[in-house]
Amino acid sequence: MFHDERNISEENGGSGSFAQIRRKVGSMRVKFPIFLLLAELLCMPLRSMAVSVPLDVPLLRTQAAAWLEQQAMTTYPGVSATAEVGEIDARLRFPACTETRFFLPANAQLWGRGGLGVRCEAPSPWSFYLSYRNRVSGPALVATRPIAAREAPVGSDIEVRLIEYAQPPDQYPRALPPDARLNRPVSAGQPIPISWLSLPTVIQAGRQVRLQTRTPAFVVSQENVALNTAAPGDLVRVKTPG
Repeated sequence: MFHDERNISEENGGSGSFAQIRRKVGSMRVKFPIFLLLAELLCMPLRSMAVSVPLDVPLLRTQAAAWLEQQAMTTYPGVSATAEVGEIDARLRFPACTETRFFLPANAQLWGRGGLGVRCEAPSPWSFYLSYRNRVSGPALVATRPIAAREAPVGSDIEVRLIEYAQPPDQYPRALPPDARLNRPVSAGQPIPISWLSLPTVIQAGRQVRLQTRTPAFVVSQENVALNTAAPGDLVRVKTPG
């Protein structure tokens, strides 16, 4: 039996070429996923660094305390302030923030205890509240001896001392108004807020009062009728002519 060597050679060459092609394709299939895997591994540290940078809580608390102190001293000139800011829940995790905003909720005060809002604008928005105690100190009238209700303090009965305010600082007078009387008993060493003083009435309802507006260039005045009685510092409602 005779065989065609040329055909056999072509068949062998053909089959050899097909095997080589299969090996090349298989190698490409192996190398391509490996390349993708290496690229993914190289990128993972960068992404994890961007996501895992935590909020610097001690720095944030320091900034919050400084904000509270500055706000108190700006709002109430002549006072000093020392703020203490509480810890946040250790279970909470927040990313670092490049744009932090502090704010006080409605009805919060700058003195004493309260809650301070913290808001992050960028890069990842978040917000929460920090507890605080802001010790605001300044001058106030203090009784040097026990003073009875309806008594008018005089001379050395009172003096100005440095105190820590338990009410809004602007509620503590630094000088005794003329003819003021206490509307409650006060013990020695006790600060006296304005609400504890009964001031004499200086305007009677129905009396003529003059309203005056003064500028560097001119003065405008007008006669009116008071609609309520008022002591120093009180608001007066008036009826204008006509």
